[in-house]
Amino acid sequence: MTEPGPIAGARRLLREQRFGTLATLTPDGAPFASLVGCATDSRGAPILLLSDLAVHTRNVKVDGRVSLLLDGSCDSASRLMGERLSVSGRLAPCSADEVRRRYLARHPDAAMLLDMADFRFYRLSVEHAHQVAGFGKIDQFAPDDLLVPTALADELDALAPSAIDHMHADHADAVCLMAGGDSDAVIVGIDADGMNLIQGHHPVRIMFAARLSSIEGLRESITEVVRQIRRNSG
Repeated sequence: MTEPGPIAGARRLLREQRFGTLATLTPDGAPFASLVGCATDSRGAPILLLSDLAVHTRNVKVDGRVSLLLDGSCDSASRLMGERLSVSGRLAPCSADEVRRRYLARHPDAAMLLDMADFRFYRLSVEHAHQVAGFGKIDQFAPDDLLVPTALADELDALAPSAIDHMHADHADAVCLMAGGDSDAVIVGIDADGMNLIQGHHPVRIMFAARLSSIEGLRESITEVVRQIRRNSG
């Protein structure tokens, strides 16, 4: 069953959007907005890869308060009627070892940037989120509404490598189906909300019908994704 309600839409925007508008504050308090690449850690918190040379990074080093706009309205006939999510909080550096794999799953071409000394990863510690999902459809969310509990995220991180190996070894046909028929596609990440695949150099996000509440639900969630694709394809 598909997870209902605005919270599901907000979580989907966090996981699916690969680019966003980052608003920072200059040292004199003026607003400054710029385009950045986005991914999420296993809990769903936004991860950014920023250059020390960029204005937004220099701003964050002085004042870590930021807002990140994720725009899902690109396919809407009227952009202002489409969905978007503004996530506010504090941006701070985080360990590259922890988030490198997840960022590259969404931005494979960013691997070349990691060899440059001025690029490093930042995590947005979510304090508040504001969602507009259409005319009059406005909601506010706290961090616990959006983020996966730490214990569950850690369990899935530990389970993911063996689950991915199992999918490729025993269910290659299902992986191919999820990738739109590409037999060379690979699963590169699993979290409580879905899976990350790579087709050539192109990232693909597959969302589960509902967020997992335990690791025991992983098999059924993947099975339901495959069932739904088969139903949709006739």
